[in-house]
Amino acid sequence: MTKDVTIVDTTTGNATGGLTLPSDVLAALAAAAKAAAAQERPSVGRISLKSGVMSYAGTPLAGNKMEAIVLVAGYRNVWYAGRYDANNIVNPNCFALDLSDDGMAPHENVSDPAHTSCHGCPNAEWGSDPNGGRGKACKQTRRLVLLPATATTPEAIRTAEMALLDLPVTSVKNYSNFVNTLAAGVGVPTWAAVTEISVVPDAKTQFKVSFRALSVLPSNDHIAAVQARMDSAKALVLEPYAETAGADDEPPAAAAPKAAANGRKKF
Repeated sequence: MTKDVTIVDTTTGNATGGLTLPSDVLAALAAAAKAAAAQERPSVGRISLKSGVMSYAGTPLAGNKMEAIVLVAGYRNVWYAGRYDANNIVNPNCFALDLSDDGMAPHENVSDPAHTSCHGCPNAEWGSDPNGGRGKACKQTRRLVLLPATATTPEAIRTAEMALLDLPVTSVKNYSNFVNTLAAGVGVPTWAAVTEISVVPDAKTQFKVSFRALSVLPSNDHIAAVQARMDSAKALVLEPYAETAGADDEPPAAAAPKAAANGRKKF
């Protein structure tokens, strides 16, 4: 069986020609493409929330907010045996990554897991925080992969640089409420909407991250362009720390995040 395949220019979104190929050849090409894509890290920036100031590529964002499409929100459980030191950033001693919070377990890169699974781990119990209080020693948070809302056309969505935003633990509930409100009130997932993400003061935790839906993507072409970025976005939230140390060992230094391409502001 053969099938006509249209080749699309990913820069313009325009069809450039067609091929007629047997189905087994198409399957082999798809597998090769997936394998090649897995070896290529897409261009990605990082949104910082240090000291309650939202910044991108070292530049504070106007109004301490931005507009973006939330592609994926991965689950990240991270435990450090020692106290956090902003001047000596190290990899965690134990961590787990997933697209769902069901059945999470320490990643294979963890040399000395704190427990066989996240469920039942003593570091995930309320009141286990060594700093005191009722918090947990293991910080259960979310990593968001964003596309800038300035990418307003399908063509721009296909090529826009993605950015990572690691939510503080105290803002995870805000995000969960936002997702549920968007689903119940508008009936769309986060990746089908443009969202305002802002940092607001908070008396107890210094600041929190807030979310507000602004609009729904305007066409099927926009939706298709976003969906074409999903596999890369999922790979980003599941990208592990390279190595970890045992609880009694000196943790390895964390790798510095890649800077945004050419330092350009995208948000």
